[in-house]
Amino acid sequence: MPELLAQTNRTQADLAKHLGVTESYISQVIKGKSRLSVLKMKMAADYLNCYMDDLFEWEWETGKR
Repeated sequence: MPELLAQTNRTQADLAKHLGVTESYISQVIKGKSRLSVLKMKMAADYLNCYMDDLFEWEWETGKR
């Protein structure tokens, strides 16, 4: 997410304001300590002109279905 913010010349504060959350919450999301709801993720993706998948780092577990 920091890269997407930089590419769009926006700050964590800008994103937080757009989503209606605190800057601290966005910081926690970036650190992986909190997660955005699906709705907030869609709003963030639209705001940053990317796909929702671009906002999340997928980790696959092998051997589980």
